Amino acid sequence: MSNVDSKPFYKRPAYWFASSYSFCYYACAAFVFSFYAIWLSSEIGLSAEQTGILYSSNFTFSLFFMSFYGILQDKLVLKKHLVWFQSIIMTCCAPAIIYVYEPLLRESFYVGVVFGSVYLGLGWVAGMGLVDSFCDKISRACSIEFGQVRTWGSLSYAAGTFIAGLLMSVDPHLNFYMASAVGVLYMVLNIVFKPENISAENMAKIANNNQSLTFAEIISVFKLVRFWIFVLYVLGTYSLYNIFDQQLFPVFFTHLFDEKSNAYQIYGYLNSAQVFLEAAVMFTVPFVANKIGAKNALIFAAFVSFLRIYLASVVTSVEMFAVIKLMHCLEISTVLVAVFKYIQCNFDKRLSATVFLIGYQVAGSIGVIAFSSTVGSFYDSYGAGVTFHYLGLTVLAFMIFAVIFLKQDKSFKQIFKKDKLTASAA
Repeated sequence: MSNVDSKPFYKRPAYWFASSYSFCYYACAAFVFSFYAIWLSSEIGLSAEQTGILYSSNFTFSLFFMSFYGILQDKLVLKKHLVWFQSIIMTCCAPAIIYVYEPLLRESFYVGVVFGSVYLGLGWVAGMGLVDSFCDKISRACSIEFGQVRTWGSLSYAAGTFIAGLLMSVDPHLNFYMASAVGVLYMVLNIVFKPENISAENMAKIANNNQSLTFAEIISVFKLVRFWIFVLYVLGTYSLYNIFDQQLFPVFFTHLFDEKSNAYQIYGYLNSAQVFLEAAVMFTVPFVANKIGAKNALIFAAFVSFLRIYLASVVTSVEMFAVIKLMHCLEISTVLVAVFKYIQCNFDKRLSATVFLIGYQVAGSIGVIAFSSTVGSFYDSYGAGVTFHYLGLTVLAFMIFAVIFLKQDKSFKQIFKKDKLTASAA
């Protein structure tokens, strides 16, 4: 173990580089997506069914992008080719959305859907998994907890959402200009970060002494039963939760208010508070997951998803809906950290990006594609209460499936113990 790895995580340059990637990317994502569903509904005038079609298309196109990103980044390891491409997408946000995407949605809806699916898919729907996977590789190479890196992404998303809520009530286009400005900072960071400065000893933790992955090794993961069980867990929990949290709940919550401007600001405040809480949970959940194991952490995340969705079908007060919104911090922080740890326990370390982007991101997208339009139509026909009731029960069923079939990570404590012993010996 190198002397650098024996330092506290906050004194390691790699920690700050990885954290800066997460910080910049999620700040940009906040300006684009924290009010995306509300922008589509209130500013563009789309119905819930049209929004469902748009979400389904976004995720359909992203299936290819996620698979491509995952496989290629595993072969690139920490080379920055894809990250550079992502930075260009981010920087072009304002002109692409304001002058191309928005007019197309108004005048030629389906052409706009296709354009947005390609652009937003490359930059965010698939790109989010790319940056998380890239930061996870940096973290594992330098013996840093991914959750401590991803905390900065949560903080920047919270700050960005707070600002976005204020800008939304003035002019929604200001959010897209802010996203482009953050994209420029992301480019500067990419110039400064030099992966070649990471020692060969540390790189071996994620690349088996730089042994190149073969196509047969990549394909082999799809022959594993435990991979498909993991996919089904994601399909039935994370994907349905995404539909609830991104497509339905923001529009439902803002319709509880008479004044749109007040609704935007209050939702922005709640979003910011939720993501600040998410940052706190993200920082601490790695230690909890190390204690209880990745499988149990994934089950807990599914239970929180069920509880949030089901409670939304029975509570009536704005205050309780605000609590439901804030509970998001428990689910998203836990599942993201637990997924990487589960992958670490059960799959080849060189395939982390492939398993994460295909097994987690693609599976989640397939669920959105399969159910988004149907759920949107169901919501239009039967209302929020009935929709949330059945969504919640479906997530509960998949949580029970996870209890029975997810692989018990018996090897995890040995992995964690070995890492601690190695660090102590440094």
